[in-house]
Amino acid sequence: MASRSFGACVLCHPVLRMTCRRMSAAADLQSQIDFLQGQPHKKHPGVTKLKNLGLPDKLQAAALSVIQGAQVARLTERSRKLTNFLWSRKRAVEDFTLRKKAASLEKELWEKAMETPDGADEQLLEERIRKKVLSELRRTTYRWTAMKYDEELGVVYMAARLAGGYAAVRRAMNEIKKRDPSFAPQSLLDFGSGLGTVVWASHSYWGDSLKEMVCVDSSGQMNILAERLLKGDDERAEPPIKHVYFRQFLPVSPKVLVENGTKEGHQILMEARDTLLLTQEKTLHDSRPASVFAPCPHELKCPKLAVKPSFPCNFQQLYQPLRLPGLKHKEQQVEEFSYLILTRTEPVQAETAAVDWARLIAPVQRRSRHVHCRLCCPDGHLQHLVVTARKHSRDLYRCAHGSHWGDQLPVLQKADDGSQTD
Repeated sequence: MASRSFGACVLCHPVLRMTCRRMSAAADLQSQIDFLQGQPHKKHPGVTKLKNLGLPDKLQAAALSVIQGAQVARLTERSRKLTNFLWSRKRAVEDFTLRKKAASLEKELWEKAMETPDGADEQLLEERIRKKVLSELRRTTYRWTAMKYDEELGVVYMAARLAGGYAAVRRAMNEIKKRDPSFAPQSLLDFGSGLGTVVWASHSYWGDSLKEMVCVDSSGQMNILAERLLKGDDERAEPPIKHVYFRQFLPVSPKVLVENGTKEGHQILMEARDTLLLTQEKTLHDSRPASVFAPCPHELKCPKLAVKPSFPCNFQQLYQPLRLPGLKHKEQQVEEFSYLILTRTEPVQAETAAVDWARLIAPVQRRSRHVHCRLCCPDGHLQHLVVTARKHSRDLYRCAHGSHWGDQLPVLQKADDGSQTD
């Protein structure tokens, strides 16, 4: 197997019914292609979803120790409010976008003024229009402000996001581990590392091979908190994960992104995806071409962004919340996230690429003798596929029945078998 290098981005729904126009094989090839690779149907190669995830014991103990020591007032209420704020947070509007919007508003107001002239002085009219433009921009433009974490807000963020963030990263990395067992990274860079959940998740999969992990976050206080979580109560004790280094500043790199599973987060990831795939690097460190490893089964324009209104492409992972002292908690919560994994690898030989895999982008609906699957297909289109044992083989039907939102499903049927289009 060719060696790979990955860039992992972790961090979005009505589904169109469109027929995948390019399928990898006709239905009569199903008996010839062993897409199960010796695995049971419920654990076929496309299954990457994990069961209810909990924090590592040492991380949970360290987090609770920090919380108890900090004694933050109204922690539960503040963590809930912070979660809601982060979920609704958007990007800062770029100057170019603001200028373009201002020019459009100004043109529209001048046209209206010319249609019904009121005899006002041109200079006075110009000043009136300028004020209206500024007022409209203030009213409609998202006011982005940088997050500044002090010690107390860092603890609130930990209570709100530690468990969910860890679960999302573990879920994304599990796909790499399952689909490429030979991958053994020696170094890791986490840009925007926050509480260090990427370090903990990476160590759970590649602790034997990772020799250096560098965490970069602009918040010095967040770095301190991440180090405390790593060392636990006893600073003199040997940390469970070694060779972890924290930095506050580093030139921005497009290799690593962290985003929530919101519409805004999904759009950011797709822009980064296009940039990395289409932009020629100034300094070529690796001649192998970049390609998308997950979740997209293609490198075409995201079909969810091609329709209006657009809906985010996200996935879900069950996790056990951080057990805050003195409070009752649900046994499990759901983390919604978007992610992007890029790879550099040698081109796959044709004989090893006999099966195309589509991505399940919505919950699987199981019915009597048939299963509804909403897929993003290798041809860059969305498809609503109704899988039956009669039309698609017993193996494919059982795989579809045992799959979940976010898993992959082999595409082996003809384009007109069980698919629906609008």
